[in-house]
Amino acid sequence: MNKKERTLRAMAGSPVDRVPVGFYTHFSAEDDAAVAGQVDWCKRTDMDVLCVETDGLMGFFSDTALHTVQDWKGIRPHGPESAYMQRHLYRAGKIAEAMQDGAAVYYMLFTPFSTIKHTFGGETHVMDLWREDKGAVQTAMQVIQEDNFTLSRLLKEKTGIDGLFVSLQNCEVDRFTPQEYVEALKPWDIRLLDYVNSLYEHNIVHMCSWVGTPNFIDLWQDYPYETVNWGTFIEKDLQLAQGRAFFKPGTTLMGGFDNRPGKILQCATPEQVKTYTKELIASAGAERLILCADCSVQQDTPDANIRAVVEGAQEYAQGDR
Repeated sequence: MNKKERTLRAMAGSPVDRVPVGFYTHFSAEDDAAVAGQVDWCKRTDMDVLCVETDGLMGFFSDTALHTVQDWKGIRPHGPESAYMQRHLYRAGKIAEAMQDGAAVYYMLFTPFSTIKHTFGGETHVMDLWREDKGAVQTAMQVIQEDNFTLSRLLKEKTGIDGLFVSLQNCEVDRFTPQEYVEALKPWDIRLLDYVNSLYEHNIVHMCSWVGTPNFIDLWQDYPYETVNWGTFIEKDLQLAQGRAFFKPGTTLMGGFDNRPGKILQCATPEQVKTYTKELIASAGAERLILCADCSVQQDTPDANIRAVVEGAQEYAQGDR
């Protein structure tokens, strides 16, 4: 069974020869360096699925500064031939081409509110804009949603990626109240997920907790997902095995490793990682499971430790538990 088949079968709930493994991390914002970094890392570590971070392309591209509400009122969608779209397509296409006989490739996509946030590179300014003029922010979100739809369609038509890795953010317990989130952002989440699910049979929903703050994760519980990656070490009482009961029946769980500095994946020995891998599989069950981290792994995580996760999954499947 090859890597791509193993991954897609695990997502679909079909039998696999072993639990697939996939991690993701940050690389250069320059296109060719980003492609080379992602491809080389995936091959060195022997992963089954590569989720591609869009470093340098996470924010909204504009020829003018976007700081004020008035600035955001003037944005327009990027056309298919724009540098913004073409850079995404170039990266995704090159990585998918390099991986065509290897790992499954999933390309990261952010919701509109997150795109505004990433344009500033911080967590707070977007909330200042929101409080100042919600209508203007929602108008900008409509433009970004159109971009997301265009990019998703072009990725399907012009690259060989296997699906999209949709990052849900902004549901932290200290940002919006649950009611505010449901009213303000949930409809945008659902529209994006419905659209990407109409394009690809298998997508990944990432319930992000990068900043280390728990989310009102129950607000995402009823979303249209098949495979879910979440902060098993951030969300309260929601370790990998507990995800079986929390998420909808038939969900493929993706996670298990703490991505934060000083934790096992970054700092343990390969043998310790291998032992922990087997414990994870035993606790969560091998069906509908992909081993991954809560979020982007530290860039200095040893390749040997990621390979140890793959080796641990192989040994578990062979009966060495």
